[in-house]
Amino acid sequence: MISLQFKNIDALYKELDKKVIGIGELMKPSTKNEVSKALFTLTGKKFLKDIAIAARLDPQKFFHVFEWGQLGSPSGKLFIIKRTRVVNGNLSINFAFTKSKKNVPVPARIRNKVKKRSVFANKAEVMESGKPVSFTTKQTIVFLSKKNGNVRFVGPGVLINIQNPGGKRTTGSFAKYANTWYLKKSNIVLNSSGLINALGKSVSSALNKKGAGPEEARIAISNTAQKYSQGVTEF
Repeated sequence: MISLQFKNIDALYKELDKKVIGIGELMKPSTKNEVSKALFTLTGKKFLKDIAIAARLDPQKFFHVFEWGQLGSPSGKLFIIKRTRVVNGNLSINFAFTKSKKNVPVPARIRNKVKKRSVFANKAEVMESGKPVSFTTKQTIVFLSKKNGNVRFVGPGVLINIQNPGGKRTTGSFAKYANTWYLKKSNIVLNSSGLINALGKSVSSALNKKGAGPEEARIAISNTAQKYSQGVTEF
């Protein structure tokens, strides 16, 4: 609430003009951009929590976007969420996959038979795409059958064709989850964050001073929004 006391009506009108213009800053594109930047941070944090839960509930769908042995762990994620553009309040987000650095796990019962471990660097990208993979072995590698657990050793110089490295349930699973999540959850996250109310209160407080106008409102908006955005542009 803004309280004003003036003896001169002209001074009062002049002051009111400043306040009205100041309040109008809440509707400016610059304010919408600040809100979008904050929304990126708020949704990014929530998304990481939710996909971690989803991965633990349905490992077959999401094991490819986490490091081996780190399913659902933020430190083991093999994807990046990037804030790519903010224009007139429109927020653009992009997802990119990172490379796996850990050795592909080998079952304990054959571990002593494997002399050299391998790293499936593009694990996340390849399994998400569902595209066939072909390569010629440079050394003896081990295949473990998903159906019966049988072990097969393949020597060097053999052409290997894998139709779907991650299985059908991994194909496009991350993209589908992410797109659906952001469409459904973005407004929910924003409304529950308290950001909109905080902006209104900060502007009201800033304008509740004699002589305060649009400049003070802009500063209040920026300072409040930055508490939520925290300068984050990537997760």
